Amino acid sequence: MRSIDWEKIARLVLGLAIIGGAIFLGWTIGPKPDNAATDASELDLDAPVGGPFTLVGVDGEPVSDTDFRGRYMLIVFGYTFCPDICPTSLLAVGRALEELETTQPGLAAKIVPIFVTLDPERDTPEQMKRYLGNFDSRIVGLSGDPTAIRRMATAYGVRYEKVEDPSVEGYLVDHTTNIMFMGPDGAYLTHFSPLTPPPMLAEAIARYMGTSA
Repeated sequence: MRSIDWEKIARLVLGLAIIGGAIFLGWTIGPKPDNAATDASELDLDAPVGGPFTLVGVDGEPVSDTDFRGRYMLIVFGYTFCPDICPTSLLAVGRALEELETTQPGLAAKIVPIFVTLDPERDTPEQMKRYLGNFDSRIVGLSGDPTAIRRMATAYGVRYEKVEDPSVEGYLVDHTTNIMFMGPDGAYLTHFSPLTPPPMLAEAIARYMGTSA
C-alpha cells in the first residue's frame, strides 16, 4: 500500500479553510453557543444524539463510553483510507487542543479526542494505531465489529455507506463529516464543521465548556 502524507493533505485543506475562515466566523464566534460551527445538513437529528457504546481500542481491549465519564468527548467518525476530510478533521482537532493548551490548559485536560472507524473491515486495531501515529497522540482510536459500529453511528446521528471505487483500495465510505462534542455526562452538546479553523474551533469548544460546566 502506498504511503500517504496525511498531514500534508490536511494542512492544504485546512489552509483553504482558513482563507475562507470568514464563512465560519458567524458559526464559531457568535455571542451564544448556539452559533458554534455546525453543519446540520448531514447529521440526523431526528432522534436524541448519543448513547452507550463498547468498541475496541488500538491495543485490542474493549473501550466503553463510561470510560470517559467526567470528560468531554470530541468524536470524529471516519476511516483510515479516507482521502481528505478525515485527516483534515483529525488535524483540526489536534490543533484545537494545542490552542486550548496555550490559552486555557485546564480545559484541554478535560477533553478526550476520539476517532471511530466506519470501515471496520479494513480498520483493525493495528491499522488504526498505525494511522493515528500521524496525528495528535491524545486521539483514542476505536474499531470493532460492524454491528457495534453501526449501532454507535446510528445513535450518534451518523450516516455512512460504501461506494465502490477500484482506484482507492476497492471502495470509499461516504459518511457524515461533523465533529461531535459530548458533555462529561455523555450527553450531546453540539457538533462542528470539520473545516472550522482550529483557533475558532478551540474558542467554540471553550465557550460550550464554560456554559455546560
